[in-house]
Amino acid sequence: MPAKDFPKEWPIYFKDNIIVGNLQNSVGIACLWTPKVMFARKLNAASYCVLSQLYSNDGINPILRNVLARPQIHTIVICGQDKIGSADALTKLCVSGIDEKYKIIGKLEAKVDKEIPREAVELFRRNVKIVDMRGVLDAAKIQQAVREHAAPNTPWAAPQLFPEPELSTERFPIDPHGVKIREKYVAQAWLRVLYYIMRFGAEKPTHHGTNQKELLNMMTIITDEDPENIHWADWFNFTREHFEGYKLQVMSAESIPSLEYTYGMRLRNHDGVNQIETLIAKIREEYFSRRAVAFTWNVAQDNVSQHPPCLDLVQVIVQDDTLHMTCYFRSNDMFRAWPENALALRTMHKEIADGVELPMGEMCIISHSAHVYEENYNEVKELLKNYYAKEVVFCRFDPRGNFTIHVNREKRQLEMIMMTPKGEKIVKYEAPDAFRMMQKLVADEAVSEIGHALDLGEELMEAEICLRTGLEYRQDITGRTQFLKELDQLLAARRQEERIFARSR
Repeated sequence: MPAKDFPKEWPIYFKDNIIVGNLQNSVGIACLWTPKVMFARKLNAASYCVLSQLYSNDGINPILRNVLARPQIHTIVICGQDKIGSADALTKLCVSGIDEKYKIIGKLEAKVDKEIPREAVELFRRNVKIVDMRGVLDAAKIQQAVREHAAPNTPWAAPQLFPEPELSTERFPIDPHGVKIREKYVAQAWLRVLYYIMRFGAEKPTHHGTNQKELLNMMTIITDEDPENIHWADWFNFTREHFEGYKLQVMSAESIPSLEYTYGMRLRNHDGVNQIETLIAKIREEYFSRRAVAFTWNVAQDNVSQHPPCLDLVQVIVQDDTLHMTCYFRSNDMFRAWPENALALRTMHKEIADGVELPMGEMCIISHSAHVYEENYNEVKELLKNYYAKEVVFCRFDPRGNFTIHVNREKRQLEMIMMTPKGEKIVKYEAPDAFRMMQKLVADEAVSEIGHALDLGEELMEAEICLRTGLEYRQDITGRTQFLKELDQLLAARRQEERIFARSR
C-alpha cells in the first residue's frame, strides 16, 4: 500500500495528545495513566510510531480508528500505571473480540463504536499484536520490548475511515446514593427533583406492573418555606383546596373512611400515643436531645402488609438555636405525591417549632426510593420543558461560605479569605498559582456548590494571569469584562511586537 493512499493528517484522533515518533515504524506504545512525557524523555523516538495514553475503556475506539486509518502498526506495547483497568479493554478485544451488542467479551462495560464495522474490528485483531507490560515503568525494559517487536511496516490493509458516533444516552451517570438538592421553596426543589430523576434515574419494574425511573437516597432540603404563606407555583399539579384537604392527613389524627390509615393517625395516635406531643416534650425537657423521633411503622402489621406507610420516620433536633426536622420515606412518588408531602410536613415542622418556642430551621426529606412512574413520564417532560430552565436558579448560595481573592505582587502569590455565610472571616489560603490553590480548597472541602466551584476556578485563573502579566485583578463580573478587554489589548500588543521583530530580522 503506497504511503500516498494514507490520510495526509495522521493521527486523526487526539493528534494534539499523541507523541509522534517515526511514522515508518510499526510499533505503538500506550502508557495508560502514566504521563507519556516520562517515557518520551528516555525512549528513542525513532524506535516507535506513536506514544499515547489510554485513560479509559472508550480509548480503544480512537486507537482502532487511528490504526485502521493507517494500518501499518503491527504491535502495541501497553505499559505504565493502570488505574481503572483500561488495559483490559484493549487486551480482551484482541483476545476475545466483541459480542452482538459490540461489547468487548470479558469486559462488557467497554464497547466498540457501532460505526466501526465488525469486519474492520476482526481485521485489527488478526494483524495487531498486544504486548502487555502494564505496571512496568522502567523505560529501559519498554525500549527493549519495542526493539524486540520491531517489524517491517508493511501495511496489512487498505486505510479505512468511519463515521463519527452519534452521542446519546437514556441515562446519565451519577453517584448512586445521596443526591442532594437545597432550595428555599418546595416549588423550585420539585422541579430539580423531577429533572434529576428523568436525567439520572435507573429504569426498573415495580409491584404495580409498570416501570419507574428511580434514584436512591435523594435528599431534599427546604430552607425558607413558610407554611402560613406558601410560595405557590403555577406548575403544581394540585390546587390549594386539594392541598388543604391533604394537609389534614398529616396534621390530624382523625381517620378517613376511604383510607386504612393516614400519616396523621400513625404520628398522633400510634397505639394511643401522640408522638408529636412527645417530640415537643422531649425537646422542651432537653433541647439537645437526639431522641425526639416519631415512627409510622407498625412492626406487627406493616412487615406483612401490602400497603405499608411510605413515610416511616420523623426526627427533630436543635442546632444553632433553631429546630431542624428530618423525614425518611422508604418509597416516594416524586411526581404525584412529593410536593404535597413536603408542604404538609413543613406545616407540621412549624407546629413542633412553635410548641418548643424555637425558630423553624431547615427541613430535610430523605427519599430512599425517589421515583417517577412510567405513566407520568410525558407529563413530567412537559412540565420540565415549560418551567425548568426559566424557574430554577442555577447560581446558588454556597452554605459553606464565600471567598475574596487577592493578588499579592510582593509575595508573588494568590490569596483567598474564606468567610462564613454570615460574613465572618475564618481562613486564609495562599498559593503561587490557581492549580495549587484549587488543591487546598479541595483538600479542605471548602466548596459545596458546583456553580460556586466553577466560578472560583475562572476567578483564580484570571487572578493568576494578572499575577503573571501585571494586569489589574478585580473580583466580579464587571472586573471580568474589564480583564478580558485588557487581556485582548495586551495580546494584540505582543503580536504587534512579534511582527515588528520578524520584519527586522
